[in-house]
Amino acid sequence: MQQLPIKFERDLRSLKVFLEKASARLLDLVITDNSSRMVSVKGALRAISLRLHRIFLSAPDEVLSELASFLSLRTKKTPAITRFIRERRADIDAKPRRVRARTKGKSHDLKEVFDRVNNEYFDASVAASITWSRRQPGRVRRRTLGSYSFSSKTIRINPILDSPAVPPIFLEFIVYHEMLHAILGVERKSGRSIIHSRDFRKKEKEFRGFEAATKWEKANRHLL
Repeated sequence: MQQLPIKFERDLRSLKVFLEKASARLLDLVITDNSSRMVSVKGALRAISLRLHRIFLSAPDEVLSELASFLSLRTKKTPAITRFIRERRADIDAKPRRVRARTKGKSHDLKEVFDRVNNEYFDASVAASITWSRRQPGRVRRRTLGSYSFSSKTIRINPILDSPAVPPIFLEFIVYHEMLHAILGVERKSGRSIIHSRDFRKKEKEFRGFEAATKWEKANRHLL
């Protein structure tokens, strides 16, 4: 069994209790190391066989709540689960894959943005790499604009932001957001993992262009 570089906040029993209570279903829950099929559901009505990759032992409540809703409704979309798996994919490997950084874009240079934000807000203390993530064509729902891997210490930025239509202040805000993850980590409270804690949200608003960036995002969701 491989050792994952992650601190698990739940055990099988507590996870089973949480999901059964939230879904109002009886579960036969099995934790696996199957990274090719991380969620497997069989059965219906009240008795359900559920197999989960052990990465879900570290999932935040928002992800587990969405999983419980899916067990109840089956037709419910699962963006939080999809995002959680994608963001933790690098953490699943016992030996994290080496990230090949691609910072130079057609419209924006991530290295310049990273250095500018790192110097202005963090006294150049963020020791992470940054790269444009791979393009994901054909996706309809709202994209994840950025992510941070605690395992490889890598910030990934969606290449949809490499556009002249995207103002530098918004790209800087996304990079700043991911840098906060690198600095603050994950807050542990009452057995829960909180990614966007109250302190995180407070510091997020300390970004000098917070209002301008969030205003631009609301007005340009069709571009994202």
